[in-house]
Amino acid sequence: MALTLRWRSSTTLPVDGSPLKPETFRERTSADAARVALRVGNATADVGDLFEIEGDAADGALVVEGDLTHVDKLGRGMATGSLKVRGDVGPRLGAEMAGGLLDLDGSCGDWAGAEMAGGVLRIRGDAGNSLGAAYPGSRRGMREGLILVGGSAGDDVGLLMRRGAIGVKGAVGAGLGRNMIAGTIYACGAVGAMPGAGMKRGSLVLSGLGEDAERSLSPTFHFAVRLPVPILGVYASLFHGHGFVVPPSVSSAEVDRYNGDLAVGGQGEILVAVPPSTLRLISPH
Repeated sequence: MALTLRWRSSTTLPVDGSPLKPETFRERTSADAARVALRVGNATADVGDLFEIEGDAADGALVVEGDLTHVDKLGRGMATGSLKVRGDVGPRLGAEMAGGLLDLDGSCGDWAGAEMAGGVLRIRGDAGNSLGAAYPGSRRGMREGLILVGGSAGDDVGLLMRRGAIGVKGAVGAGLGRNMIAGTIYACGAVGAMPGAGMKRGSLVLSGLGEDAERSLSPTFHFAVRLPVPILGVYASLFHGHGFVVPPSVSSAEVDRYNGDLAVGGQGEILVAVPPSTLRLISPH
């Protein structure tokens, strides 16, 4: 079976989970895995002190289970293999990851997938603020890869995003795609204030605005045209391959295109699902 780490510690100190990724444990026995050091507060502890260990990492797969809310940076910088996490985790899950598959069956804190450079990050619960975003002072957020969230996400999703794709099934907070440089973000639920503010290029695909689009978007976005966008079907197929189903209203039908942010050149776009038409029955009386 895959190398499995089951959380057994009761510590409330922050644990640096950066070493908890498949490449750390490649070709290690269970005994060797137990001696990997983790930072706990201002001290260190061995993996074997914090986790029960079972299986081996011969197949490049790692499973981590338990209440991991005090563990941050889990899977940070992972470049290969498969990491399955069962339970809620702290901030910076999969931050700076460059490859492989990180699949979280739970929710996570802020900065998940921050400055991601490749791979797939699948979050089946909720994500915090700054999903796929740039760190404070950095000039680029997510640069490649795919992030999919089955629940909701907080503010500043895709801040300074450079490339790649993000999909969020539930609601997102304010500042979606803020200062976005390029890339694509799907938001299937409600959207917070000022989506796309300061975006230079890239695409925001919004299926939850409906008839509120004009009131929800910044006045620096200008309605351009209603049209079908075939590339949305390609993204829908990509997402579906990872268990994320995009609403048909933004995968196969016409959408309203808004160009912006005009304050910074207006080369980005927000694509809004067209509300379904309704039939009104008029009484002959």
